[in-house]
Amino acid sequence: MKKVSLLFSLMLIFSFNGISASAASKEDALTAVVNFLKAQKSCDAEKMMNNSEYFLKVDNVKEMYTSYCRQNQLQHAKITDISLINEDTALVSIQSTYKNMVNIRTAPVIKKDGQWKVVIGVPPSGVKSRKERNPTGKEAEIEQFFKDYTTAIKAKDIQKMKTFVKIVRDSSKEKIDNHLEALTQQPTPEVITYGINIISENLAIAQTEIKYPNHSYMQNLSVMNENGQWKLIFGHPLTNSIIPKTGNSIDVK
Repeated sequence: MKKVSLLFSLMLIFSFNGISASAASKEDALTAVVNFLKAQKSCDAEKMMNNSEYFLKVDNVKEMYTSYCRQNQLQHAKITDISLINEDTALVSIQSTYKNMVNIRTAPVIKKDGQWKVVIGVPPSGVKSRKERNPTGKEAEIEQFFKDYTTAIKAKDIQKMKTFVKIVRDSSKEKIDNHLEALTQQPTPEVITYGINIISENLAIAQTEIKYPNHSYMQNLSVMNENGQWKLIFGHPLTNSIIPKTGNSIDVK
C-alpha cells in the first residue's frame, strides 16, 4: 500500500512540475511580446530588436524599426490570445492601433539562445514568394509533408491525418475531429508551397496556395517538427492585416 501511495505521489509531483514548466514558458513568451510592444510604443529600436526576430534575413533591422515607429506611432496594443505549442514555441495574436490604421496579426514566438522573441514581418497571406526554389533539407521535408497530408485526406484516413497535425493544448478535440471529418467529405485540395522560411530548429512558416476545383486561397501556415515528424499547427493560420482608421469611427454596442 505504501509503495502505491509513493508512486501516486511521484506521479503528482512530475505532473505538477510539467504544468509549472509550461506555465512558466507561456509567461516568459508573453513577457517578450509585452516588452516588444512597450519598446515599439516608446520607439526604442534596441529593445525591439532584443525581443524580436525578423522574418526575413536583413541587415538593417534597427533602422527599419526606427523608421517605422517614427512614421507610425503605436498608440495602443492588445494581446488577444497566446497559445503555447511546446517549450520553445508559442503563437500570439495582437491588435495594434495607430493613428490612421489598425493592424491585426497572429505570429510565432520562439525561444532562441534561451530568450523568447516574437517573429515580426511575416507578410500578409496574399503575398507569393518569387524566389527561385530548389528545396533541400528541411524545406524538402516540409514539401513532402504537405504531399503526405493531402494523400491522407484523399484516402479519408482520419487517424493518419491526425499524425500530421499538432493540436494546441487548449483546442477542442471534438471540433478538431469534426473538422478533419469534414475535410474527407469534400474534394481533396492541392497544396502548393511558394516559400518556406525556417524560423528555428523546429519551426517553419510555409507560404501556401490551397487549390480546390472552383476556388483557391493563400495562407501562411506554421509547421513544426515533433520527434522527427513535421506537423501542421492546427487552427492557427498566421495573419497580418491592416484596416484603415479615421476619427469618424463608430462604436456599436
